[in-house]
Amino acid sequence: MMVTIDDETLARAVLTFCLDSADAMMYALVKGTGSAASALQLIADSGPGNHENVTAAACTSLDAAFINGVTRWGRTINARGMASFHGSLVSWQQRLASLPSKDPDALRDWFTADGTQWIIAPHHPCWPSQLNDLSLRTDWASPLCLWGKGDPKALVSCPEPVGIVGSRGVSDYGRQSAHELALRMARAGHLVVSGGALGTDAAAHWGAVKAMDEMSAALAGRTVAVFAGGLNHIGPKSNQNLFEQIESHSGALISELCPGTVPEARRFLLRNRLIAALSSTLIVAQARARSGALNTAGWANELNRNLFAVPGDITMPHNTGCNRLIQDGRATIVCSLAEIDELCHSAHRPQHVDLPDDTEHPQESTDESDDAILAAIKTCAEANGHVSADNLLDLMDKTHPGEYPVSRIMRELGSLELEGRISMRSGWIIAEQR
Repeated sequence: MMVTIDDETLARAVLTFCLDSADAMMYALVKGTGSAASALQLIADSGPGNHENVTAAACTSLDAAFINGVTRWGRTINARGMASFHGSLVSWQQRLASLPSKDPDALRDWFTADGTQWIIAPHHPCWPSQLNDLSLRTDWASPLCLWGKGDPKALVSCPEPVGIVGSRGVSDYGRQSAHELALRMARAGHLVVSGGALGTDAAAHWGAVKAMDEMSAALAGRTVAVFAGGLNHIGPKSNQNLFEQIESHSGALISELCPGTVPEARRFLLRNRLIAALSSTLIVAQARARSGALNTAGWANELNRNLFAVPGDITMPHNTGCNRLIQDGRATIVCSLAEIDELCHSAHRPQHVDLPDDTEHPQESTDESDDAILAAIKTCAEANGHVSADNLLDLMDKTHPGEYPVSRIMRELGSLELEGRISMRSGWIIAEQR
């Protein structure tokens, strides 16, 4: 899905390029100038190669804006803090000089990896506002922008998303717990949030994907994977099929870091704050005594999120982290995988947001479109004896090339099901007699 990148969003992408990782000083500067575009212009004007009067004026304005931003953030600044800011400013200027181009259109192409990724900023309708809690409830900066693949609407499809995390080296018990919890959450329309690793993360995403296959895009919750590097470095490769399924099932792959950023170990710990912030409820499905999932749980506690942990056999080291969270009173015990109402808000249909630049089939359920889908269902049934979403996608791609991507087919199947014209049973599509 294409997303328009306005000047402010582009400026935030450039400022992110200037950073090594999440940076509270840059956040304060943007807060003090009032816009990323203004902050970027001041950083450019303060760098080498400008007239000394321009540089001096920009440096003075930068100091004033930084102090203003820190104050507006409710913090205080001292001489040591100003010295750190000036040191960071030099690094930002050096990074800015290494941009591959100064042409805005060329930068838009470069930052989106030639249109294969989208970028959204806090003023975009799909921006998940709960990320703002990072700067309200902690001393850590909220992301300047988010890069993504898939459907950005997934990020705002649920008012209180559910995060599910745990160890990579998960046991069958932990994998089943994560998968079943995500499956039930998505069946109830909730957005599932996790990382992109093997083990618990993958099990949770597959659970949400299964719910989408069982139901429809109009009824089942989405799933979002959060990464610690640029989206051209997502991994592991063994999860590639999973990542493709997340995208094709109206979910999203997101990162706060621009393309090309390597997912170093320290960035995973900062990535965990995004999973916690995006989640209203965070469930630790299984964790050892030392696990990145416990770092995410720490962020959840700091952000005042609802934290739950799945208990486990005390003879197995896989369960030590979860059992400790429960014992220390930092997490509530998950007593049943079936009683999800005790873990989160009421079931609902995924919320829909209309985008001003969303030109892909703005009217998705016209009679003509309904007739085309229903005719294709009949053709598939006659040819195969049954109809699945994959059968339908293949046929529509042949009869209406380019007109029916998987996201549109799933949305229209959901509408037809709500109208009672089809039913979805165990992943099969059945046309109802009228």
